[in-house]
Amino acid sequence: MGSLSWDAALVVVSDIHLQSPEDMRGRLLLRLLEDIAAEPPEYLVLLGDIFDFCLGSHPFFQRKFAAIGEALSRVAAAGTKVLFIEGNHEFRMIDLPWPGVDVIENGTYTIALKSGVKVQMAHGDMIYSHRRYKAFRRLVKSSLVTGIARYLPGPWMDRLATTGSEVSRSADQYRTIQHDHILGAVDRWLENGAGDYGIFGHFHVPYAEPRRDGRLGGVYSVECWDKPNVLAFRQGAFFRLEFEGTHLGDWKPALPLIRSHLLAAASRPPQPFPSPT
Repeated sequence: MGSLSWDAALVVVSDIHLQSPEDMRGRLLLRLLEDIAAEPPEYLVLLGDIFDFCLGSHPFFQRKFAAIGEALSRVAAAGTKVLFIEGNHEFRMIDLPWPGVDVIENGTYTIALKSGVKVQMAHGDMIYSHRRYKAFRRLVKSSLVTGIARYLPGPWMDRLATTGSEVSRSADQYRTIQHDHILGAVDRWLENGAGDYGIFGHFHVPYAEPRRDGRLGGVYSVECWDKPNVLAFRQGAFFRLEFEGTHLGDWKPALPLIRSHLLAAASRPPQPFPSPT
């Protein structure tokens, strides 16, 4: 894969579910990070579930994913702001010894690009999920649980969590995605926030929808790495790039997926955002 010739302001990956830096997903991610360091954007955002399981406070996982951390630190050293938003498969990422990588453990985080565009982001389970799930998430991510896990054998936890993840994903084909419910929650999340755009992961669906309130902007999600891909923002619009083998393919505009009846409105020439003050 050659160096990426782009002028992207924001690059986002999500739901890679990486099990090893040596497998195909790991090799593609490392090559992608190498190219990003050569053509640094303003921001690189890892939007959660980058790993199938990682306890950042455990020496086993610090050693296992050291190559990923080193590559991310090189991206940060090249001048890119690197943000890692924890997903539901990641714990205590803030304890990883990765210089230049800022970890957001939960909730919503908003950035302002140099163009003045504001983008808010969260892992999708923090936007749409049942309160019992959120209570469970708080429990398993608590200092008590992660503190105990710190002393358990790393390889045993790794095998257990990876097996559980594979079983859960195998059942996904039998689940009905409630697009209206998800997008309704995302609409409220964006309208109650400060962003022009909202981006999220978790659902493994490549949403790309206009704002419900008619304002300039939209909501976008990043597809999982069952089909390795990148979401990027450049020149006022979001694009998707998919890997074709070991190379990234062409820029493809991220178009409405569910609200296709709004495609005509979304395709109108965008109005410029106000210049930053």
